[in-house]
Amino acid sequence: MEDCLRESMRKLAVWYTKTFKPIMTHEELEPIMATLGFVGLEPAVNGAGISWKSYKYSAADCRSKSVALAAEAPPTPRLPHPRIDGLHIYTYRAFLDAVNFYLEKFDISDLFHIRGLPLYRNQDRNRKWRRMDEEGGNFVYREGTLDQTTLNSYNFHKNNWHSNSNNNNKKSSKNKQEQQDHNRNMIEDNTEEDIICIVSLKDIIT
Repeated sequence: MEDCLRESMRKLAVWYTKTFKPIMTHEELEPIMATLGFVGLEPAVNGAGISWKSYKYSAADCRSKSVALAAEAPPTPRLPHPRIDGLHIYTYRAFLDAVNFYLEKFDISDLFHIRGLPLYRNQDRNRKWRRMDEEGGNFVYREGTLDQTTLNSYNFHKNNWHSNSNNNNKKSSKNKQEQQDHNRNMIEDNTEEDIICIVSLKDIIT
């Protein structure tokens, strides 16, 4: 029964759009990041005992001067080390948002995108997995790879969007249909801001 359940489960991964291949480890990711101007730092273990590897943008000092008056420090792209597959969608979202903070691409999916993968018996059977959420269906992520700050940040944006959506839907049945059409367009056109926040996991290409 457990084996059947695992066979139906799926994990997420960052794919390199140019080659249309999943990036499974920092060994694969670091050369790509280097071409974008990022330098890989030494992995560091957090309070939960999970090793994370961060990347520093080579022009970060110049970029930081332009946001010196900002209330928050510039984001740092980081992912668990050594493997970067099977993470929570919020962890990937935080990484991509941090990368694009420096690159300022119109559409980050031209560079990286998120897709689903099946669990591999040899690699994944001994890992601890958690369900993504009630909307995640059969998507799971590795336990311990979602920090509380990231969870709080992206849950806040998600809840705000749902709250605004519900308020709009109460206006009239016509407005409800318009909102549904807008949501459908947002899913089809990933150039909209905060797209990953509002797209359900079931809509991710697997």
